[in-house]
Amino acid sequence: MTSGLQKQRTGTVVSDKMDKTITVEFRWSQRDRLIGKSRHRATKFLAHDENNQAHLGDVVRIEETRPLSRRKRWRLIEILQTGDVADFQPSELPTTLEKPETSDSTGTA
Repeated sequence: MTSGLQKQRTGTVVSDKMDKTITVEFRWSQRDRLIGKSRHRATKFLAHDENNQAHLGDVVRIEETRPLSRRKRWRLIEILQTGDVADFQPSELPTTLEKPETSDSTGTA
């Protein structure tokens, strides 16, 4: 069903909160014309995920398609690698950090 004319990108899912839609971040580098150093850039795409199978942190391949909504012009082709993200929210972290005990072994007498 894929044609050779559509662009394909590989990126990381940074949001899967919408129904049947994922946000994919595509990272690329660009040479600076004046200095010659490479700059790292990132572009975010909204992609159609029909079965809600991609989750946060997954590495996916998306393909260009006809406009599906105002900002959605890509669709999910395959999940290349499943992501490993934490199962808790930052609000669930303890508010006080315990200092590790340090011994007085500084070597000075």
